[in-house]
Amino acid sequence: MTRKLSRRALLGRAAAAAGALALWAAGSRASAAQAAPSTRTPAPGELPRYVLGLYKSAEISNDVDGQNPKTATVNEIHRWAQMPLNWLGLMVEYHDIDRGLPDERTMSRYRGVVTWFQTEEMAAPLDYLRWLGAQMRAGRRVVILEYLGALRDRRTLRTLDLAVVSDALAPSGLEFRGNWTGNQQVIELRRKDPKMVEFERPLPLGLPSYQQVVSRRLDSRAHLVLARRDLPDSDSHMVVTGPWGGFAAAEYVRVQFPHEPGAQWRLDPFAFFRDALGVEEWPRPDTTTQCGRRIFYSHIDGDGLRNRSEVRPGVSSGQIILDEILSRYGLPTSVSVVAAEVEPTLLGSPEFHELARAIYRLPNVEAGSHSYTHPLDWEKRTRSFPLPAIPYSVETETAGSIRYIEERLLPPGKRVRLFQWSGSTRVSEDAIAVLERLGVPNINGGDTMRDREWPSYTRVAPLMRQVGRQWQTYTSASNENLYTNLWTGPFYGFRHVVETFENTEKPRRVAPVNVYYHFYSAERVASLASLRHVHEWVGRQPLARLFTSEYLAIVEGFRTTRIARDATGWRVWDHGALRTVRFDDTRAGVDLARSQGVLGFVHHQGALYVHLAGPEPALIVLGDRPPQMPYLVQASHRVTAWVREAARVAVSLSGLGPKLIELAGLPADREITVEIRERAGSRRERARTGADGHLTVRAGEAADVEVRLG
Repeated sequence: MTRKLSRRALLGRAAAAAGALALWAAGSRASAAQAAPSTRTPAPGELPRYVLGLYKSAEISNDVDGQNPKTATVNEIHRWAQMPLNWLGLMVEYHDIDRGLPDERTMSRYRGVVTWFQTEEMAAPLDYLRWLGAQMRAGRRVVILEYLGALRDRRTLRTLDLAVVSDALAPSGLEFRGNWTGNQQVIELRRKDPKMVEFERPLPLGLPSYQQVVSRRLDSRAHLVLARRDLPDSDSHMVVTGPWGGFAAAEYVRVQFPHEPGAQWRLDPFAFFRDALGVEEWPRPDTTTQCGRRIFYSHIDGDGLRNRSEVRPGVSSGQIILDEILSRYGLPTSVSVVAAEVEPTLLGSPEFHELARAIYRLPNVEAGSHSYTHPLDWEKRTRSFPLPAIPYSVETETAGSIRYIEERLLPPGKRVRLFQWSGSTRVSEDAIAVLERLGVPNINGGDTMRDREWPSYTRVAPLMRQVGRQWQTYTSASNENLYTNLWTGPFYGFRHVVETFENTEKPRRVAPVNVYYHFYSAERVASLASLRHVHEWVGRQPLARLFTSEYLAIVEGFRTTRIARDATGWRVWDHGALRTVRFDDTRAGVDLARSQGVLGFVHHQGALYVHLAGPEPALIVLGDRPPQMPYLVQASHRVTAWVREAARVAVSLSGLGPKLIELAGLPADREITVEIRERAGSRRERARTGADGHLTVRAGEAADVEVRLG
């Protein structure tokens, strides 16, 4: 009998050719993947939103491909720390410290440095430690997780004197005394802050590790203090934060699952990075929310469109998805195809060619590409369909597939709006660069799960990964391939993605709702039932329903957003399509009379979500008093126009499906006139505000709503 592996275990291990070879002129669309400019001059009071994550290519990572040097993607910071850093509104860039120390000009744009090394060897370790000290003297924060990474010279194999180490890091006030031991019989707990050091997993009775680190700065805070029973004066500050940054010793950052991939945090990464990087009061560009509602987006990878379904024998899975999901639920969905699978002269047929055209004619479908021949590994250049007629090239798989879809499949007025990576999604820099030239954003990879099998934020992916000078955007949830053990069963497994949706909303909203699947989900009765279950759950939630390309534009806005503080308030600019700025742990509201470019706000989970009016520069001024003018609490769709006058508010919404807006700041318990304008004409209704001055308007399919007092 074959033993079934858990998801956790599995995760540990001619016209066509012409279209394929064509590239469009650069600049035909807005850039969506370019690296953030590193030379721009900071504005007065601007907050440095970027942090630099250091890794060592000399360290080796063990994964399904064997032992490989660590990279900007394969390292502990990207795997575990970048998500909470992104949630705090910070961008993370990466640097291989084995390639040398960044100079002062490079470092001038960073808030600080984060390290998470696994070895203590480094070339010129003292130079590195003195460089860290210089960063602290320059006012940048330094965050050290687990190991210093620089106690021994890789060239000479000499170990540094700990007094020299402490002197190099003197601005931190940390004194490294050694006295290491793993003898649990002699390690004792002196003091702990359980909220900080027992976040997802409590400390064990037998404490696993000790080294003596003494924090000498009075303005630092020790969150975990241990001692040795066999040594006097042995108090050790194992987790510390202060105005210089933070330190958390090995074994007290995370705990690894025994015998299987996966981990849980001991440290609260949200609180630790917030304190260590000193961003407690900073506004946070937010990619989870639009106009007060959690974002929803959905995308389908093209795999399996041709597969025959057991749901209706003889009918393709693509046809079942069209009939039972896309047409039935009407949710905005981004749909991709593999060009070779629909082209009749290659792997397709007239049936599948026309099916793809029918799908793309739906108003709730936007077009994506899933490549030309489905590369399995973009770095190794392997692919699912090595067709002799279509030689492999990056241009073929990206620009060629996009042109084929636009010229052969899309109705007038539609264009390919995104590219959905295939296979392992480990893509090369040159592939992203082609899409950047075309202005086509990209997505896939990440595989977020947070459920009963993966009860940890360590399995919630960050927003993106750095690929050379380019960026790959991750999905916000895993697809059904992982929930069905690589499509071996159980085929109802995708229904459990709802757990991840719920657990990434509470106790904090860390991700949008992303329904991500393949056409082959319609192969089986059970898998189609799970798709229906997920879509029906979505239909019951108060979500902001977007196309995937709209979400990708918000992520791009996150990357480029600039924020400055002045005597008036917080200035926000270069935020593109991003429309939400979040302030954590506050009861403050927004002083709308003094703010600019702000539609309104809402409180949720102890945070203040501020709704920006558009891409123009905005000014956010916080206040303690309720606004004495109408403002937006929430809207189901993107606000495209907003007029606020003394006795009138006019709102225009854009998007598919029934529309809803909630206003506040109106006179309490007052009868008002609501005019709802549809294509067929206008209708007027009388409504009454609540005792709190709120009013909810359900506008149906109408795009324009006007509220008049009296």
